[in-house]
Amino acid sequence: MRKDRKRNKKKILIVDDSELNRSLLSDMLAGEFEIMEAENGMQAVMILQEHELEIALVLLDIVMPEMDGFEVLAMMNNKGWIKTTPVIMISAETGSTYIDRAYDLGAVDYISRPFDERTVKHRVMSNFMIAIKQKEMADMLYTQVCEHERDNRIMVEILSHIVEFRNGESGLHILHVSTFTEMILKHLLTITDKYPLSPVEIKTICNASALHDIGKMSVPESILNKPGRQT
Repeated sequence: MRKDRKRNKKKILIVDDSELNRSLLSDMLAGEFEIMEAENGMQAVMILQEHELEIALVLLDIVMPEMDGFEVLAMMNNKGWIKTTPVIMISAETGSTYIDRAYDLGAVDYISRPFDERTVKHRVMSNFMIAIKQKEMADMLYTQVCEHERDNRIMVEILSHIVEFRNGESGLHILHVSTFTEMILKHLLTITDKYPLSPVEIKTICNASALHDIGKMSVPESILNKPGRQT
């Protein structure tokens, strides 16, 4: 039973070069979270690389050896981790320069030492719940986009088959055009950065390519399927 409860706990990464500080924070939060620890920024980055998707939140000190907290934040920005893993700074530094820089680099909150247990628990839980809600909203939006994409694809297939039926073309024609379009766009991304197309945009263009002959729907069949040259 205890193993199952521990397995269901969300992981928090505490990054501080002081073992005492890590121990204090761990004791405060161990009831609600599974604790992971790093004694410097370099260790933190290695843990994030291996467990990024498992870590719900990071408590990050600023002044540390090997790699300080600001460098860790910069790395998290470069890797894109900051978008999915909220970071709360924990530091004795209270100057506005430090605080402003932390927020500019993507930190969601700032807790000053010495630690107050009630404040730490409240800030951590609040930001954890906000992150959960944001993920739920993102998942909901992704589901809606997928459903919209599916509906668009179905409509494109219906219209494409209508055109094929009226024009007597093979059903593979539309598939080939869409496939070639995707291949060309993906190759384009490898040879130039002039057109920064996202996967969603590529998919949209491929779907739209299936409608390249849509104008034929309004052409009379006597003209569209006339044998020989047009008069």
